[in-house]
Amino acid sequence: MANHVLVIFEKPIYLSFEPVDPHLFATALGTADTPLEISVLLKDSGVNYAVSKQQVSLKILGQEVQEADTTPARLLAFMMEHGARVRVVEEHLTARGLDPGDLIDGVERISEGKIARLVEEHDSVIVW
Repeated sequence: MANHVLVIFEKPIYLSFEPVDPHLFATALGTADTPLEISVLLKDSGVNYAVSKQQVSLKILGQEVQEADTTPARLLAFMMEHGARVRVVEEHLTARGLDPGDLIDGVERISEGKIARLVEEHDSVIVW
């Protein structure tokens, strides 16, 4: 029997020298190399991760030092390509002025009232 894991991202990582949230990056790698069934829930400010056309760059002394596309949207797309389900809380999108058309393809929208049931459906929950 597969272990169903729900990873919840509530707030982006701030004040980091990394060009990507390390927890998001680790979750992306985990979806590609684990027998676990991974689901992701984006809530609160974390819904911003699903917005397409974001640009993440890292420059030191004016030189671009980032070689790979590690934007949150690209990492979420990678997770979905490897079987993860990614959901965002509809009310949290609306509160931030985001429309469904702003999101990357494949992200599911759920109402805030369904969060408890989603948590109950999983064997383990990780909150970042």
